Amino acid sequence: MMIVQLPDGGLRLVLQHDEAAMLDQLVTQLVQLLQSHSSTALDPDPLFASLEVGGSNSTPEDPALARLFPDAYEDSGDSSNFRSVTEQGLINRKMQDAMEVTSAIGLGGDPFTESDVEVELPSGALPVWARTLTALRLAIAARIGLEQPEDHARLEADEETRGTVLVFDWLAAILESVLRAQMSGKSSGSRAAE
Repeated sequence: MMIVQLPDGGLRLVLQHDEAAMLDQLVTQLVQLLQSHSSTALDPDPLFASLEVGGSNSTPEDPALARLFPDAYEDSGDSSNFRSVTEQGLINRKMQDAMEVTSAIGLGGDPFTESDVEVELPSGALPVWARTLTALRLAIAARIGLEQPEDHARLEADEETRGTVLVFDWLAAILESVLRAQMSGKSSGSRAAE
């Protein structure tokens, strides 16, 4: 993987084909996870569904979904009320972000090619990528039980979770580059405005 900062504040990601395919697969799995929790497709009223209002009344049982959609309040009643009104909008936005990322990766061509995949991220796409990479990392951490900093070394030493931890760290490297580009774009924008 190679990451190049562009003059306009964006990024160019150069991924090996296997890396691009893995990232695309992870984002696709995130979309599927979100769709499994979405109630929009089940709502018979398209107008109500388009308002992005709705959601469940309780914290999801799936640990990845529970991490992505935590309780907003300590009081279970307040949290349930808030969730029932806002959750669907959050799900839809996470799905839209994820689909934008997978579209940018653009592996629609020959799946057997071994050439590198270049992804141009204009500065406006950086927040979308940051949100999606964060969602992926939260879901992965929840799946493998990575909750505290000390869990990382234990999970990395375990043969069953080592590969997943390495993917988690790889996503962190991409996320860090996206965030750094986003911050440098903001600081250069504020300097230009002075």
